[in-house]
Amino acid sequence: MKVKSEVFSMYPAHIRKEISCDGKVTYSFQSVAEHCRNTAKYASEALKAVGLEKTSYLAGLLHDVGKHTLRFVQYIEDAVINEKEVKRGSVNHTFAGVKLILAKHAKYVGTNDLQDLTIELIAYAIGAHHGLFDCIKDKDESAFAYRLEKENIDSEEAIENFYNECASEDEIEKLLLEATAEIKNLADIIVSIDRTEDDEEHEIPFYYSLVCRLLTSAVIDADRKDTMEFEKNEVTKQLDLDWSRILANFDSYIENFKTERDIDLARKAISAACAVAAQKPEGVYRLNVPTGGGKTLSSLRYALEHAKKYHKKRMFFVMPLLSIIEQNAQEIRKAVQDDSILLEHHSNVIDDENSDVEELNKRELLIQSWDNPIVITTLVQLLNTMFLGKTSSVRRFASLCNSVIVFDEVQSLPNTMLTLFNLTINFLVTKCHATVILCSATQPSFENAEHKLLSEVSDLITLPSETLKVFERVELVDKGSMSMEELSDFALEIIRSKKSLLVVCNTKREAKELFESLQAEVNGVIPMYHLSASMCTKHRKMIVESMKIDLSLPDPKQIVCVATQVIEAGVDISFNCVIRLQAGMDSIVQAAGRCNRNGENKLESVYIVNLLGEKLHRLKEIETAKRATESLLQEVKIKKHYTSLNSDAAISFYYKKLYSMMNKGEQDFFVPNLHKSLYGLLNQHDVADGYFLAQQLKTAGKYFNVFDNNTVEMIVPYGKGQDVISELNSEKAMYNLAYAEEAIKQATGYTVTCYQYQIDILKKDAAVIYNDCFGIYILNDSAYYDDKLGLNLDAIGGEGVFY
Repeated sequence: MKVKSEVFSMYPAHIRKEISCDGKVTYSFQSVAEHCRNTAKYASEALKAVGLEKTSYLAGLLHDVGKHTLRFVQYIEDAVINEKEVKRGSVNHTFAGVKLILAKHAKYVGTNDLQDLTIELIAYAIGAHHGLFDCIKDKDESAFAYRLEKENIDSEEAIENFYNECASEDEIEKLLLEATAEIKNLADIIVSIDRTEDDEEHEIPFYYSLVCRLLTSAVIDADRKDTMEFEKNEVTKQLDLDWSRILANFDSYIENFKTERDIDLARKAISAACAVAAQKPEGVYRLNVPTGGGKTLSSLRYALEHAKKYHKKRMFFVMPLLSIIEQNAQEIRKAVQDDSILLEHHSNVIDDENSDVEELNKRELLIQSWDNPIVITTLVQLLNTMFLGKTSSVRRFASLCNSVIVFDEVQSLPNTMLTLFNLTINFLVTKCHATVILCSATQPSFENAEHKLLSEVSDLITLPSETLKVFERVELVDKGSMSMEELSDFALEIIRSKKSLLVVCNTKREAKELFESLQAEVNGVIPMYHLSASMCTKHRKMIVESMKIDLSLPDPKQIVCVATQVIEAGVDISFNCVIRLQAGMDSIVQAAGRCNRNGENKLESVYIVNLLGEKLHRLKEIETAKRATESLLQEVKIKKHYTSLNSDAAISFYYKKLYSMMNKGEQDFFVPNLHKSLYGLLNQHDVADGYFLAQQLKTAGKYFNVFDNNTVEMIVPYGKGQDVISELNSEKAMYNLAYAEEAIKQATGYTVTCYQYQIDILKKDAAVIYNDCFGIYILNDSAYYDDKLGLNLDAIGGEGVFY
């Protein structure tokens, strides 16, 4: 059905098709003017608290100028009403808004630098609201000059109609002057947080890349929000945020906690100290709470009290592992007693992959933005929000404004990202009114990194010695160097005198070899367990639960577990003794947290062993961290410094040594393929064509990845994983996409992350197949998945498979 053009008294931004109960088809439409005004309103609300209200309003107002054309009217009519196949993005509607604002660039160039900078920042947000772009194109041509000069026959029409339909030129001029005043305040702040002295090395361009991301984020989220409201024909309900009410729920939850033991009193003291500390001003703080000190609830109490005092919009709890999230999210949920204010965002709950398309689609509209008052997420998702190029990630960045961000186990941040992380935290705290809490028992010396975290970082609370003494449950002991055979003998010696032993190795190969050696020696007399990333999540959980049962009996069983570092965080389990192969001090202290965890005995030993002949060439970060630990051990041995290996002074020495061992620029996220670092791309100084901005945000976002992305997921035949594989291999799955999709959902927890070379080994023996539809590998031969070891490629003589 063709709708006559006169039906539209204005230019439509969106058209909604509606079918009544009797089958009658009607169409509702939203004008471009209405959509632009709504987007401007939502964007300005998002950044009002950080002093960018007018700047974001103007960017939102101009973001869809290009839809004021007859060509776009025809495009949207064909797509929705005439139901024709149209190519998404075939009508470019971002250039016109960029041209409109950049046309004013020439007016001020050379006379008002701040005006020019303001124009470029707004132009970037407009041009990037459907995908980031690099400010410098090929051959050092400015992307702004390209957009200003590129032939686009509709731009003049769009700009003229925008002025007639939506906003006058006088209003745009007034908003631009107000925005420039905001950018002047911003520029003063950025200059004040630049810690470098050399003009060639200063960090100012990097901070402006974050401003680009922030403004773009506000526009993207506002655009998607208004579009979703039109599509659903309902206005998004705003939660009635009342921190006082949530605090009252929290207080009622903890008031009945037992205070019979010394450790209970110590936890109560830590919680009370955090409540008092909430009155401190916004900033970056360290929270060093010993293992078992009730860190989750204490940090939640701090965040609630601080949010109430400083009128924070939301709070984030960022954790490195899914296992920690599952445990902590449950505790937070019980404490706040209101599920409606919580959002869990991690790979097991929300999948936002493949949502970055040139044009908006309904699936992207439904992706959760971080609007909830309390967000629980992973370090990966948080870092993606800061640096990944996908619009679904960029969209969430503005949500970090005016918030409390609690990083749990912050030492897990990869050292290659120190520069990106530190400078972004500086920006969030000084410009975006975020308060950041860095939680760790081994606090990294971020202030000693190549690009430093704010020097004002201080301890959130200071605990008295009598409180800390309650948590002194282990002693770190340096046992020097041992061969694998000597390590096995040492472990057997401990087994003969201890009830339970945990040995934590650096590689899967070491763990497998030691496990098999000890298993042969104990000959079934003592339960033996193995834990590594070669096992799927469900398998690991089953092993952990079995060990917990053995260790919780009135007369606990004597058990032995040989594991990799997968056991070091998020696993609430306690052994009488731990051996940790020498690694970074953060890993060693984490392993120590699995020893005498509940204070079953007065003091137990955690032995540090340097494994002779260890091959860590594929694991450079572990190898460097191990060398830094060796320096600390030598310092203690030769100079007799530090009374305890895990004292604050010893840990500070370790991190200073670790950072000094890194090559210049190694903390900047170097990308070998580009021969550049991500920091260099985002801190680009070489401007072109008289413009200020030269940052390559699209390229940086494309190459950003938290972990090695040369890995793939493979479904393994463990437990229900075998049923999933059978279903996916069935004829029904071949012809019924919905059935196959449901089977894939059931695969959560039954996958193993593999390197490509491992897949290649399995392919040679036809043991693995690839499902094209869902982009996942399936292990079809159960001979390669062992009930004790997990994925075991040694079954076919693979060499160097475990590391």
